[in-house]
Amino acid sequence: MKEIWDQALVSYNLPLTVLLGLVLLFWIVSLLGLGDFDADLDLDVDLDGDAGSASEGTLGFLLRVVNAQDVPLMLVLSLLSLFMWAIAIASNFYFNPDQSSGLALLFFGGNFFLSAFLVKMVTQPMRSFFRSMKNDKEHQEPLIGSTGRVKSRTLDETFGQCEVIRPKGAPALLNCRLAEGEKPLVRGDEILVIGFDAESRNFIIKNNQFNENQ
Repeated sequence: MKEIWDQALVSYNLPLTVLLGLVLLFWIVSLLGLGDFDADLDLDVDLDGDAGSASEGTLGFLLRVVNAQDVPLMLVLSLLSLFMWAIAIASNFYFNPDQSSGLALLFFGGNFFLSAFLVKMVTQPMRSFFRSMKNDKEHQEPLIGSTGRVKSRTLDETFGQCEVIRPKGAPALLNCRLAEGEKPLVRGDEILVIGFDAESRNFIIKNNQFNENQ
C-alpha cells in the first residue's frame, strides 16, 4: 500500500492522482445530495470556420469511440481517469524504477489509448440501458415547438447544442443542428425546436430571433 501511495505522489503521476481525487469528490458529493450536479457535461466546441468543423469531427469520433454519445459523459470521464491512474501507477512501478520523466511521458501516450479501449469495453453493455433512459426522458415532455438558446459557441447544419426551458422540469441540453437554409447561429441566439432526426439523434433547430421580435 505504501508503494502505491509513494508512486501516486511522484511528479509524473501526481496530476492523474489529483484528477482521480476530484472525480471521487464529485461522486461523493453527488451521492450525498449536497450539490446539484448533472452527469453530462456541456461541451464547448469551437466550430468557427473549417478548423472548427475538423475539431467537431475529431471530437465526435472520440466520443463515439468511448460511447460518450450514449453513456453519461461524467461516467465515461470517471472511468477514463480511474483506468489511466491505475495503468500509470502499475507501468511506472514495474517498468520505470529509475523514475524517468521521459519514460513516464512515453508510457502516458499508450496509457491513454489503452484506457480509452477499456472504457469502451466497460461501457459497451451500458449503451442500450442509457439510450432507453434518454429516450424516456425526452418523451416525458414534448420538446418540438419549444424555444431556447444556443449553448455551444456556434450552431450550424452539422452540429451544435441548445438549452430548452421545460415548464415541468430542469432545462434540457439538446444535441441539435440547424434546418437547411438557416444561417449559422452563435451562443445566446434564440432558437425554436422544429423537429427531430432519429438517424443522427439530433433535434432540428431554426432561428427564433425574428419571431421574438414580432
